[in-house]
Amino acid sequence: MRKNFIDRLWLPAILGLSTVVFSLVLLQQLLRQQRIDAQTTTRAQALFVKDKVESDLKARIQPLELLGDRWRSRGNMTVADMESDTVLAMSGYPAYQATEWVDPTLHVRWVVPQKGNEPDVGADLGASPDLRDVMQSAAGTGRATVSHAVDLRQGGRGLLVCVPVNPGDKQGGFLVGVFRYQDLLDSILRDVSQDYWVAMYDGNEEIYGHGNAQPPPKEAAAQSEDIKFQQLTWHAQVWLAPQRGVYTRSILPQITFVGGIVLATWIAFAAFAAETERFRAREVAGANEELKKEIAGREQAEEALREAQKMEAVGRLAGGVAHDFNNLLMVIRGHAALLLNRAGADAARRRELGEIVKTTDRASSLTRQLLALSRKQVLKPRVLSLNSLVTQLAELLPPVLGEDIRLVLDLNPELGNVRADSSQMEQVIMNLVFNARDAMPGGGELTIHTENANLDEAWVAGHPDVQPGPHVLLSVSDSGHGMDRETQVHIFEPFFTTKDRSKGSGLGLATVYGTVRQSGGCITVSSKLGEGTSVQIYLPRVEEAVEVVEAPIAPAATRTEEGQETILVVEDDDAVRRMTRQFLTIAGYTVVEARSAPEAMDLLQGDGEAIDLVLTDVVMPGMKGHELGQQLASLRSGMRLLYMSAYTEDAAVDLGFLGPGSAFIEKPFSPDELARKVREVLGAKLA
Repeated sequence: MRKNFIDRLWLPAILGLSTVVFSLVLLQQLLRQQRIDAQTTTRAQALFVKDKVESDLKARIQPLELLGDRWRSRGNMTVADMESDTVLAMSGYPAYQATEWVDPTLHVRWVVPQKGNEPDVGADLGASPDLRDVMQSAAGTGRATVSHAVDLRQGGRGLLVCVPVNPGDKQGGFLVGVFRYQDLLDSILRDVSQDYWVAMYDGNEEIYGHGNAQPPPKEAAAQSEDIKFQQLTWHAQVWLAPQRGVYTRSILPQITFVGGIVLATWIAFAAFAAETERFRAREVAGANEELKKEIAGREQAEEALREAQKMEAVGRLAGGVAHDFNNLLMVIRGHAALLLNRAGADAARRRELGEIVKTTDRASSLTRQLLALSRKQVLKPRVLSLNSLVTQLAELLPPVLGEDIRLVLDLNPELGNVRADSSQMEQVIMNLVFNARDAMPGGGELTIHTENANLDEAWVAGHPDVQPGPHVLLSVSDSGHGMDRETQVHIFEPFFTTKDRSKGSGLGLATVYGTVRQSGGCITVSSKLGEGTSVQIYLPRVEEAVEVVEAPIAPAATRTEEGQETILVVEDDDAVRRMTRQFLTIAGYTVVEARSAPEAMDLLQGDGEAIDLVLTDVVMPGMKGHELGQQLASLRSGMRLLYMSAYTEDAAVDLGFLGPGSAFIEKPFSPDELARKVREVLGAKLA
């Protein structure tokens, strides 16, 4: 009987002992796997901290570099202009403790913001050998240079970023950004997981420590990464928070469980452990995928930003060229028009002078395209329906497209309205249609599609200067030969074309890009070789009703009157001013000249003869044309103003710049055009 009892206990004993041994082994494996998981996730977090700190530090000093580039290109600037630029550029970067201007003698001349940073003004940075070396290094290399840790006069430790601005020039110096370590790194690492402690070292000095958990013990294992930032190398350490360091110890399986219960418990525990490990593996894989997506998205956003900055630089160059070119055309066309009026019956000379006038008119048309590219054209936006605009244009397209190309209109009947210049949008659509036609020499299908779209934050991240929210989509698609990736990168650049030079100037898509961006929208292109091209235009949707514009009634013919009034011409370009004076003198007006707005103010404040009209340039050094107009309105009530310009800078594009009813004439203009406009403004005064 005793033997039978022992035999019955043998199997339960073996199962019980096996369960105990297996549970102990499994517990050890779980603890070991937890340590591996902790190291893996901590390593991923350390890499995330490295990438985020490096990319954000580069982004934080970029405004300083852009300000330095801007000041170098603009030449001499007043202290007020520099401080104003600095306040505007730094407004979106709260991590700056201060931004300072240091003269070539290494003394601080001004600081932004003033509040809390007054002790820095007048400080001699050259008194510190380390800071003097940083300044000298920046001046020698011409690039931004970063200091090691320094004591800040406002308290705490931080670093200085020095950007040289013509350091060898009397007007030069250094633009210095002051960062407090704790504020700077707190703003960068606010998104770091709550389960980690992060410490940052510059050499042997701890410059930052962060974590919502208690600081880790010194013996805790940490993951380390080196962070490269300009001339500095920081050392980052990341720990898992102490409360996440170990699993909660579970109660070991009881040895006294009978064979069936022990076996069931063991199976359930093993299944639970396996599922737990699988879940943890998925978490780690998911974290890695999110990190990859974030890195890819950031790279895409950086690439889009570089492209936008490139197009912005090209646009600024085009606007400046258009301005100077229009002033030159003004003088050439004016002299040609005057000679044409004096040519008499000499047919050959009249023909030659007529060709000069026609050529300057064509050149003026080219500058208008450059103004569209630079987004400095004067638009007249109103609320309109793209469906109506496309429908009207579609009636004109069949003769343009030919019989081999089929036009398809896919218009959303519930399409929202947009605010844009209708004539410029017509030109945009026609340019896209012409490009689509040229891409289908053997015929095909051209589709114009409209629909409502809602741009989210993820989409906008890859398209700088576009606001998320409701938009209207207008796409023009063709079934032509398509474009490769290299061609798509350059299609919006001015004078880039795949056509024969005799068939295109390369400004069509460049002006489309400028007009769309000036209207507050964006443009994208998708194309594959052999599969056609689709150009998508997104414009902000508005809730207002369509504005109906009535056709103007032609005024009754009036007798041309000889001018007898006195006109003050304010123009900084000597050649243009002399030509304008000659035009007005021929028309019978008495002309008074001023080279600048202050000179004009001095003339009007004196006791000289009465001025009936002021003809002023919009863009002049110092006081602009609209500022002069405001001063004159307060100085002399009833004074009539006529603005002229070769182009309108960014502020003038806004309709509120000139104000409703402001008189404006675009350069270049002819003597007759100027005489009619002046007569119109003076006639309005008499009405």
